[in-house]
Amino acid sequence: MVIWSTLEASCPICENRVRLREVGSGFALGQDSDLFVRMEGKHIIQAEIHTCHKCHFSGYSADFLRTLTPATRKRFLEGVSPFLIDAASIRRADEEDRPARERLEYGRTPLPDTQYYWAFKTSEALDLPPIAQGIRLLRAYWCLRLDPSMKLPSPRLKALKKLYLKGTIQKLRQGVRHESDRNLVYLIAELCRRNENFLLAMSYFRRFLEREPGARYLKLAARKLHKAAREGISEDVSMEDLLYQSPSDTNAREGGEGPSALDAG
Repeated sequence: MVIWSTLEASCPICENRVRLREVGSGFALGQDSDLFVRMEGKHIIQAEIHTCHKCHFSGYSADFLRTLTPATRKRFLEGVSPFLIDAASIRRADEEDRPARERLEYGRTPLPDTQYYWAFKTSEALDLPPIAQGIRLLRAYWCLRLDPSMKLPSPRLKALKKLYLKGTIQKLRQGVRHESDRNLVYLIAELCRRNENFLLAMSYFRRFLEREPGARYLKLAARKLHKAAREGISEDVSMEDLLYQSPSDTNAREGGEGPSALDAG
């Protein structure tokens, strides 16, 4: 559940009126090993992203309150906006399988993962730091676990997962040396593992365990995930299962199919 208020602003590119959500709070249910915080109902990250329906400028509320130079606006309108697919076509592949009520709910707004991808493209045009660009792509990746993006056809989900993960890893690696949040080293390692970049994952896990002053629970998680990367295991996992579930608990939960390799060690 997410609590928010709304305000109106003008798009800093085309001056189209946009309704923005100012998020007040949300209630967490748990966390995945890539630091995605699970919530019930509409997720806070879905409420925090906005898109101008006219030029497709996308970002957080603060992005819409920026004052941009004429040169920046021209660069976006000529070099970015024409290449962002119209929102209606984003849904075309899967809307035949969606109830009419659900289709109407989202109107002209693209799916949240697409909004974050457009926000990434917007952040490039604004010359934001690599970490800021990478976090927008990371949120696009996270949105693939949330309704409605999670209902996309399986081949489309797989392709988007690869696209978002590859871009996130690249941008976070570019910016991590200049970032004070050293837990990003852990995050890069885990994203590399999930993307089957196992050698790179092991390198970042070792760096995090040996040199970075990260949170204690992340140190515990990193030890197990480093072992998983060494064994070529890329499966998704929650922090709860990774840190607190015993093999017997996992076995019982999955109907006797046997414990996950991530439960070992």
